[in-house]
Amino acid sequence: MTAVSSTIAERYTLLEKLGGDGTAVLWRGEDGPDGPRVAIKELPLPTHEPARVERLQVEARVAVDHPAVVPVHDVVVADGSAFIVMDPVEGRTLEDLASAGPLPPRFVADIGGQVLGALAAAHTAGVVHGDVRPANILVGPDGAVKLTGFGIAKALDPAGTPAFLAPETIAGHDGTPHSDLWSLGVTLLSASEGGNFFQRANVAATLYAVVNEQPAIDRTPGPLADVLRGLLAKAPHARMLPDHALPLLAQAASGIETPVPILPAPPRPGLTPPSVFAVLAGVASMLFGFYVLVDAMMFHDAYLLDLHWPPMLFARVGIVLAGALWVAGGGLLFANVRRGQVMTTVGGGLTLLSLLLMKTLGEQEYLGVPLQPGLTLDIVALVFAVLLAITVWFVPAKRPAVG
Repeated sequence: MTAVSSTIAERYTLLEKLGGDGTAVLWRGEDGPDGPRVAIKELPLPTHEPARVERLQVEARVAVDHPAVVPVHDVVVADGSAFIVMDPVEGRTLEDLASAGPLPPRFVADIGGQVLGALAAAHTAGVVHGDVRPANILVGPDGAVKLTGFGIAKALDPAGTPAFLAPETIAGHDGTPHSDLWSLGVTLLSASEGGNFFQRANVAATLYAVVNEQPAIDRTPGPLADVLRGLLAKAPHARMLPDHALPLLAQAASGIETPVPILPAPPRPGLTPPSVFAVLAGVASMLFGFYVLVDAMMFHDAYLLDLHWPPMLFARVGIVLAGALWVAGGGLLFANVRRGQVMTTVGGGLTLLSLLLMKTLGEQEYLGVPLQPGLTLDIVALVFAVLLAITVWFVPAKRPAVG
């Protein structure tokens, strides 16, 4: 601590410097001569823009009702800096505590639970912190934690602290409760593992690491490690939510390891065998599809595309497509019964339409000569197509259970 005696705004006296992280300085002070003790956070203002100062004065007074949130009483601008006047807090910043190396996991989990409770209360009230990092977390001698800095980052430096930014914030999106959870994950990871994994020599390299690299969690055991992995999911909506994380942090803080029951692995999708009915219907559909393709080429010259007569062109292309649908639908019956049923039904309808078009439009030699092989085969094919398309719908859509 550094003792000083400086007065700001002719009211608040800075008494002792409690700590700082390069972007902010925390002071112990008093409100007027012999007045009540206060804590004062000093932040340099990048410019003297009136709008930014006004926004800071509004944002810093955000009220969140939670024991781990420090209420703000006043915001004073003087000598190119903003001074945030808060209730006095006895303790040290997490930044200072972690400067000597990794902290005990139980201690980190206890801090994480208190900060996450404060964030959950803020998010419920529609408030996003926007600058969760070790310098904004105060830890008292009794272990009580206070989270400071609500709204300050948005007012003074919307870009935030690079090594604690969430990937979506780097991509240009506004801060959300999910981005606060990411920043808390980085904060707890830094305290537990020793040093910020994402911090690099320059801002560009730091931002690249946040977006593209996955931190190794080597020293952190049990539930706390699970929480860190959950909070540090790259996709915002994949991150662990407070309702899930808080019990794990409480468990980690207590030091009690709950054994995880070993359950039998669920059957992997796609490995359950098809029913006998599905196999028979699938094989029949595939064979019929091959027959339709052969019949189209040998008896109906489907390879001769009549580009000048659209109805015949449609009929010849349709019969080839119908055969392909029968083959594909039959194969699908082995894996996805519902899709196979739909595909074979479409193939049946296309078979019926295409063959009738061919008879009506151009292949008059088959009409009126019922004993000719082509006509006889087509009638058999049409009847079989209708019966098969109906039959496949009796295949059970649910795959049989294994074991």
